[in-house]
Amino acid sequence: MGLLGDILKRTEQIIKSETNSLVNKIENKAAGTAAKEVNDTIKNYHLTTRTFTYDSLPVTLDELKAVQKNPKDYFETAALAVLALNVYADFPEECEAMIDYLNGPDSVAVRDMQLIRTQFMEGGRYTVRSYFKGATPENNYTASLPLTITVHDNPYSYDNSKEGYVSLYIPSGGADNDRKVTLRTKPSTGEWFIYSWQGLLMGIRTAKEADPWA
Repeated sequence: MGLLGDILKRTEQIIKSETNSLVNKIENKAAGTAAKEVNDTIKNYHLTTRTFTYDSLPVTLDELKAVQKNPKDYFETAALAVLALNVYADFPEECEAMIDYLNGPDSVAVRDMQLIRTQFMEGGRYTVRSYFKGATPENNYTASLPLTITVHDNPYSYDNSKEGYVSLYIPSGGADNDRKVTLRTKPSTGEWFIYSWQGLLMGIRTAKEADPWA
């Protein structure tokens, strides 16, 4: 019985070892395939960059709607979010109406409007101006007309497109990393709305006039 027990135990160990080896090979192959697919996506990907120009900053919801050319253009919707946030400093109620419009069927959360108020108390007016071409810390984030906003995608922008979401990026004259805006589509109309735009309020380099060490 002792010998038979040893044989059975050894056989069990061999089977377990072979099984683990097979599982590892399958997992490694799957990981390799996934990595290859990602690399192929990046290799075959072509960056899309769009530039939007505006003769002036719209300061009412009606004016924002007037400059909107195509509600089905998610790149444009991202650019309009920048315009809307830039209205807050002088016309907070109009800014809220614009954000609510760009937000689509869902109303803007109270916490999101509170975030805007808080950020502007801490210099947010510079932050939202930094997305205009030519606005830098040295010129106190002052942009010249026409106002120009650049929006681009990247290889991962469309990872959740099947669920109706796309992520785009907007360069800032005061940050090294571009800021992400996530858009959501309404399938019944094909329109795109801002889903996650709070990243546009992230801190940037201090404007010269606000820097005590400048």
